[in-house]
Amino acid sequence: MSNQEEITQYNILQSIENEERISQRQLSLQLGINVASVNFALKKLTKKGLVKMLGANPRRIRYILTPKGIAEKTQLAYKFFDRNFHFYKAVRSEVENKINSIPFQGKNSIAIYGVTDLMEMVYLVIQDKELDLVAIIDNETKIRIFGYQVIGIEEINKYAPDFILATRELDMHTSRHIADTIKIVDIRL
Repeated sequence: MSNQEEITQYNILQSIENEERISQRQLSLQLGINVASVNFALKKLTKKGLVKMLGANPRRIRYILTPKGIAEKTQLAYKFFDRNFHFYKAVRSEVENKINSIPFQGKNSIAIYGVTDLMEMVYLVIQDKELDLVAIIDNETKIRIFGYQVIGIEEINKYAPDFILATRELDMHTSRHIADTIKIVDIRL
């Protein structure tokens, strides 16, 4: 079975578990695949004994997971986690190497620029270091993340970090707000 087929099956099983009265059209919209593909996948899941269809009227069919379907959904989730954990470890190692290569020389005040998936990884890595995170910077300032109110780039000089770890590209307009004393380090992979 292909990886994409496993993902589709897992998503269908998850959706059915969350909402028994879900139609093929709703599944199609939720998963971003056509109705014919949903129909094919449901027939396959039913044939394998993972899903049971209840009702005779095609417009009122209910789908339920069988005990075998619940076990298969759990097994698929474990497979995804196992595959992706290796990727996670590789990315974390690369982020650690980039941060370890920064010549801090006693300057440990940092800010992170860019609320991205990579920013979350950078945050986790710096928690293991003797670094002082003073701010998280992004254009979307109405959010809080990891207990920090995200600030706009124009406010960064108030926090006076020694370094900004950029998890996304800084454009010329944005970087003009940053004092010359602050070193920008591109952490992007």
